[in-house]
Amino acid sequence: MSAIAVTRLLWQQRALIWVLVCRDLNARYRASVLGFFWSLANPLLLLIVYSFVFTQVFQPKFADLGIDPYPLFLFTGLLPWLFFSGALMDASGTLVENGPLMAKVVCPPEIFPAVTVISHFIHHLLALPVLLVALLVSHMNGWHPFPALIFLMPLALIPWVIATAGLAFAVAPLAVHFRDLRDLLSHLLNLLFFSSPIIYSLAGLEAGLLRRILGFNPLASLLDIYRGTVFFGDGGTPMAWLLSMVIALIMWWFGAAIFTRMRDTIVEAA
Repeated sequence: MSAIAVTRLLWQQRALIWVLVCRDLNARYRASVLGFFWSLANPLLLLIVYSFVFTQVFQPKFADLGIDPYPLFLFTGLLPWLFFSGALMDASGTLVENGPLMAKVVCPPEIFPAVTVISHFIHHLLALPVLLVALLVSHMNGWHPFPALIFLMPLALIPWVIATAGLAFAVAPLAVHFRDLRDLLSHLLNLLFFSSPIIYSLAGLEAGLLRRILGFNPLASLLDIYRGTVFFGDGGTPMAWLLSMVIALIMWWFGAAIFTRMRDTIVEAA
């Protein structure tokens, strides 16, 4: 089954996927007092904490690098990262958790990592009002101009969704056969976090071997276009857009290939 065939199958099963997404979202907040409000509260609390730390406790001078105010710069990198890392961590357990359902009901296993990615994407969308309010407050106080090309944000999210889905489809079946992968994945994500330009800018690093190595990080281009639309206001470079889509499609092809190769053994191993 090729990546195109997997995409076609997911489209055919879109009604079932949506039902399971709703089930996942309801189950996540069923016993919560605030419910879906946590989708707004969590990023808001993150923004408040980072704003306090980097304006009152630690006060670096980032104005010369064009990443001032720094809390807003950091927040625009954290939001897509939280979507990406959260989806991958949950994907590492989704097939095991839904093993009994796959054994009793005839349903393609491809739908479960798709449900995980879509659920986390919805959480990301629910957090965007916090980002928009932060941008407006920053603009009204003269701290940072409101990005003129923010309407490109939906396009900037496309490579993030495709790349995340690709890696989720690779992680999900591997975690069924290698149960230690979930613990290993958390450490790999920590390494990827600090090697990605989320808390820093590649432009702010001294030119040298380290900067060139970090530039090869596939998330660098995805962060470039996301921040270009919601922070810098330049939309990102055309090369970054092209590179991000190429990287996303490669990840999707890779994930679909891994899932297809291990598909027949998932139900038994789960």
